[in-house]
Amino acid sequence: MRLKLAGVCMGLALAGAGAAFAHGGATGIVKERMDAMSEIGDSMKAVGRMLKSGPYDPQVAIAAGNAIAGHAGEALTELFPEGSLQPQSEANPAIWNDWPAFEDHAGDLQSAALALKTLAEAGANKQQLAGAFGDLAGTCKACHQEFRVKK
Repeated sequence: MRLKLAGVCMGLALAGAGAAFAHGGATGIVKERMDAMSEIGDSMKAVGRMLKSGPYDPQVAIAAGNAIAGHAGEALTELFPEGSLQPQSEANPAIWNDWPAFEDHAGDLQSAALALKTLAEAGANKQQLAGAFGDLAGTCKACHQEFRVKK
């Protein structure tokens, strides 16, 4: 579990470093979605740090779950109107070729974020929360593998 959590945290850190550079020059809806993805990434990093090195604070997961869920589901799909590509974007045109799958990923992200939040609110222990965090990270990974251009 620790190895998996460390891998997730490292991946989030690297993604965040690249995101700051990639946003330069983005405008309009592309900038809005890049900013939303950065907020999601920041929330994931906060939970990852808390789970990896403590102290254990369920409020971190509650805040992150709220933030991520707020950017997920329909809020996320609205940030991807057809043809909204700019050179800075990492969106794969496959999004618009398989819109139902993209919508499913957006919904899965929202569900996983709310599950994390609900567990934290219910007093879950660190191990339980780590499992939910792993599920949430898996939703990010699944969508990125299918719909994010590798640069």
